[in-house]
Amino acid sequence: MEEQKMTPKQVHDKLMSFGVSDLDAGLVADCLNVGKSTTWMNNDPVSQEAPEKIAAFLKEQGFGFEITISPVKMDKFIWDVKKR
Repeated sequence: MEEQKMTPKQVHDKLMSFGVSDLDAGLVADCLNVGKSTTWMNNDPVSQEAPEKIAAFLKEQGFGFEITISPVKMDKFIWDVKKR
């Protein structure tokens, strides 16, 4: 029996449980769903443990993506979602 992939909504909800905003979780879920890399910047807060939890989640689910969240000035973050 083939393993079920998580739906974009399930991915979105899981990311929000890691302290990721609704907007950022939606963008990441969309990237993973359509298989595209992208980069964006905003000032939505990100929990300190989110990057580590996201990396473990992506590996566990076998998504084949890497996400980097880099703080920049004025409380903004750059999100870089890359296909491996």
